[in-house]
Amino acid sequence: MKILILNGSPRTERSNTLQLALAFANGFPEETNTEVVHLYKQNIKPCLGCFSCWTKTPGNCVINDDMQTLYEKLENADVIIECFPLYFFGMPSTIKVMTDRCLPFMKTYLGTSDEDGKSSFHQLRNSAMRSKSLVLISTCGYVHTTPMYPALLKQFDLICGEGNYTAILCSEGELFGYEGLAERQRKGYLSDVTKAGAEFAETGAISEKTAERLSRPVLSPSGFEAIVRSHWGGEEFPQI
Repeated sequence: MKILILNGSPRTERSNTLQLALAFANGFPEETNTEVVHLYKQNIKPCLGCFSCWTKTPGNCVINDDMQTLYEKLENADVIIECFPLYFFGMPSTIKVMTDRCLPFMKTYLGTSDEDGKSSFHQLRNSAMRSKSLVLISTCGYVHTTPMYPALLKQFDLICGEGNYTAILCSEGELFGYEGLAERQRKGYLSDVTKAGAEFAETGAISEKTAERLSRPVLSPSGFEAIVRSHWGGEEFPQI
């Protein structure tokens, strides 16, 4: 089993979201091979919109940069985890650039419609890609995730087809960046993420009970508000 973690945070190794992705991977058997790629350290140029990957070089992008190596890693992985923070109600620029460059994996659009509303508008060019599992892990600095993620999730629905990926969305993500702050709550949440990884490794899905636990805020809204006010006000963090 090979897990490929694509870390889209500009904080790279210090990413709060990466903590969750690694905790999820820790739920897999010990012999699992896990590789982390920090996208901010890669030379990945924006898509040219030339559609050569559909015409002149079907399935192959004409841009010669680090994405060529990443294509191979994506093809060899069994589980692909995209982890990144939600800064401005969407995916960070590095994830977006990488996502756009994945167009060669898709077949040419020929005017077909999405009649059931749950399928991607594009079929995968390589049938082996269909057997891979995609997990989206994202943190945000808000109290709740529900109002913040509809636009992002809609984009993944259009690309992958609704229900063809698994999402773990964590509110109050900044709590994972400070040692000693809400330590018990943070460790409890990370433990639940590892449990989710173990369930996913065994069944290919996260149980409803674990998913419900992961959807809860780490701290109460009032507790998190006190921390946020201290953070942006330049004060020391209260010990919660």
